[in-house]
Amino acid sequence: MKRRRLKTGDGLDDEGFIVSDVNLKLIDDVYMPFIRESVEKLKNSFSRNLHSVYVYGSVAGGDAIQCKSDLDLLTVYQEQLSSDQSSHLKLLAEQLSYKANLLFREVGIAVGYYDYIMDPANYYEQAFLKELCVCLYGEDLRPRFGPYKLTPEIAISFNGDICDVLQRTMRRISIASDEEFKSIIQGFARKLIRTYYSMVMARSQIWSTRLNEQSEVFIHHFPMKEANVRTILNWAGGASIDRNICIKLFREEGQWLCENFFNEANKTND
Repeated sequence: MKRRRLKTGDGLDDEGFIVSDVNLKLIDDVYMPFIRESVEKLKNSFSRNLHSVYVYGSVAGGDAIQCKSDLDLLTVYQEQLSSDQSSHLKLLAEQLSYKANLLFREVGIAVGYYDYIMDPANYYEQAFLKELCVCLYGEDLRPRFGPYKLTPEIAISFNGDICDVLQRTMRRISIASDEEFKSIIQGFARKLIRTYYSMVMARSQIWSTRLNEQSEVFIHHFPMKEANVRTILNWAGGASIDRNICIKLFREEGQWLCENFFNEANKTND
C-alpha cells in the first residue's frame, strides 16, 4: 500500500469531525465467505438474544494481511449472557480460530449489550462503534451516534487501559509457549502502537486506524522514540522476535506509556 503524507486535518471533515475509514466495501473478498459463516454460527447459537454483529480492526479497514491479521468481531446482545452462553461463545471463538488458520491469525469475539451501548452516559462506547466498526448483521446502531471530534476524552477512552493490559500481558508472556508467545506479542505490539497514537491524537488532529500511519503521527511528536516504535511495528506485522529483547522492550515502553499517557493524551497542542 502506498504511504500517504499525513497532515493536520487528514481523516476529518471540514468541520473537524472524524470521517470513519472502515467500510464493508473495503473488506477483501477472500475473507467474506468465512466472515459470513462466522455470523451464521453466531446467529444459530444466540438466535433469540443476538441483536447485531460488527467487524472492526484491520479487516474492517481493508488492511488485513492473510494469516497475520486477526478477525475482530463485536457481538451485541439484548440481554446479559449466562455463564453457559459465555463459555459457548469462548469455545466458538476457539473453533473459528482453528478453522480460519489459512486466513486469520486468530478470531476474537467481543461482547456488548444493547441497553449499555444506548445509554447516553456511555458516549465512548458509542464512538467506538460509530468510528471503528462495520455492521455485518442486525440493526446497525451507528447512524444513531456521532459525529465525533478528536478530543482527549475520545483518545483516553479508546486506549487508556494500557497499564492493565501491560500487567496482563507480562503475566501471560511469563508462562507462554513459543507459539503462544508469538501470538501474544503481535497482539500487544498492535496495542502499543494504537496507544502511542492515542497520546497525540488530539494535538495532531489526524485520524487514522492504520498502524503504520498511527506510528508516523506519533514519531512526528516523539522522534526520540522512532527506533523502538519501528521495531514494535515490525513485531506487530509478524517479524521474528527474540524473547528476551522483546520482553525488555515491552516492559520499558509499557511502563513509559503508563507514566506519560494521560498527561500527554490531554494535550491539545505542543
